[in-house]
Amino acid sequence: MKQHRPQGMAPTTWEADILKIRAFEMVMILFYLEDLREFIMGSIQFTDKLHGLNRLSDGKPRTKEGKKMDLARGVLVSEGAISQAESDELFALVDYRNLIGHKIHELTVDVGTYSDLTHIDPETYKPIPAYDYTAAKRAKKLRLKVMKGMMARFVMQASMSSLKFEAAEKTYLTEIERLKKRVNKGIEQTNKVIAKTNLIIQSIPESVKTAAQPYHPRNIRENGSLTKAGGGCAFQLFDAKATPLAVAYMMRISLRSANLWFKKWHTSKARSS
Repeated sequence: MKQHRPQGMAPTTWEADILKIRAFEMVMILFYLEDLREFIMGSIQFTDKLHGLNRLSDGKPRTKEGKKMDLARGVLVSEGAISQAESDELFALVDYRNLIGHKIHELTVDVGTYSDLTHIDPETYKPIPAYDYTAAKRAKKLRLKVMKGMMARFVMQASMSSLKFEAAEKTYLTEIERLKKRVNKGIEQTNKVIAKTNLIIQSIPESVKTAAQPYHPRNIRENGSLTKAGGGCAFQLFDAKATPLAVAYMMRISLRSANLWFKKWHTSKARSS
């Protein structure tokens, strides 16, 4: 049951909360790293101007922003403002920030109906979610550490960005903690439903499963609706005490469809009696 999610099923409340947490964290990551980038560039350029230097140029008429950041990290390491490990961490976080900016769908795909589109490890065949729940805290910590390390070695560039973002940051952090509590509660409830449904599926006699053949492709039309054979299969499973959710998982159909067929089955039983 854990390997399949009924088609068309909307995100659960706790899944929606997870996506909200990610949205808040991604906004903070974008702020922390963009603010840090501007601080680093501005401070180095201002310091260089005072000393007749230009350490953020690669010698070409126009140095690309990505190259400037690489040069800036080198300057910070050479000046002792940050360690090489911290420089590597900055590179990784900037790369992650670019993922948010250009491929945000890769950071949400593992939640919801189409989670099977998540990248798969070619060796273990297990999904590899791209979202990093540590990134926001790491970005915040590194931002403060880099700024502190630069204070004694560079002329600081004044900025009001932190004050402008303060209300948003406090709001997001408060919401994240509130949502995490709801997510944990939702996961606990969902695990109970999964365990109960697994027991229901396991309790269905093998003879019924063999006769019904819930996984057979003949049960479903191209548009996703059940064929006559598929309807018969659903009825056999309901006769064996399967719930609509169990049927949805076993037949690879939507929960909505399973509920509709359950009503048809219930009506047929009422008429026959």
